Amino acid sequence: MESPSAPPKSRSNAVFAIAAIVLLVAGLAVGYVLGRPAPVSAPGPVNDLPRSNTIPRVEGWYQNATVSYLDYGPQSNVAVPILAFFQAASPGTAVAGQRNIIDTIPGQPGYSDFWRVHKVLVPSGYVPNSIRSFEEAVASGYAIEVTNIVVNCPVVNHNATIQGSSATPVSGWYRDREVFYFDQGTNSPSDGSVVRDAPIYAFFHSDGSPVAGQRNVIDVRPGDLGYSDLWRVVKVTVGPTYMANDLKSAGSILAAEAAGQVTVETTTTYVNCPVVT
Repeated sequence: MESPSAPPKSRSNAVFAIAAIVLLVAGLAVGYVLGRPAPVSAPGPVNDLPRSNTIPRVEGWYQNATVSYLDYGPQSNVAVPILAFFQAASPGTAVAGQRNIIDTIPGQPGYSDFWRVHKVLVPSGYVPNSIRSFEEAVASGYAIEVTNIVVNCPVVNHNATIQGSSATPVSGWYRDREVFYFDQGTNSPSDGSVVRDAPIYAFFHSDGSPVAGQRNVIDVRPGDLGYSDLWRVVKVTVGPTYMANDLKSAGSILAAEAAGQVTVETTTTYVNCPVVT
């Protein structure tokens, strides 16, 4: 995301994702069919997704100091449902061995790296992984509770790696098929299913070309008030004499804007870039 130039997510995708959530919450009794594709002839692990197999680690600036983040690319700011299984008799106790279940993957309408946890409450005799799809969860008749927990779990190919990390993907279920994702945790607050964002400043020349060598700038990191793994791109347009990395903090960018040296424009592009140490 050194020079984000991808077009913003369409409004229809966000509306589609919101509609999906409504269908899950309000239509559990009639089944969950979110534009399901035709069944594959030989189900197997989900692979060949339109996502790099190496997640890059990028250096940026945080209040004039170097900071590193992972670049998962442009994302929607709407969290979609993920099913996690808990004991009905003890709703805080997860079902050991049961994988989480999702119903959309990269490349499908409504997909997002951000997931709103829905608890499936199962009886004590439940056999882990006997349910592997949304359809089966709905058909089971088990209670499903919507939580306000949002997790950042980008779905990747089974052999994906993170640059500079030994982390390996976690396995889950997608329509009875094994699926893989990196668990980046719960660092992204939300208002219901809308994930809150923080600004990330990206630099461009007046002709729209990115400023070569300029790192992106953020103003919050994990532990700071207002931090989120989801960033909203703020476009900083510089003059012809600007030298890369002259500006290394949000404060200096805003001061330069006030002085008429740069222009600042908040875009509708969101990116998933969790800060790492």
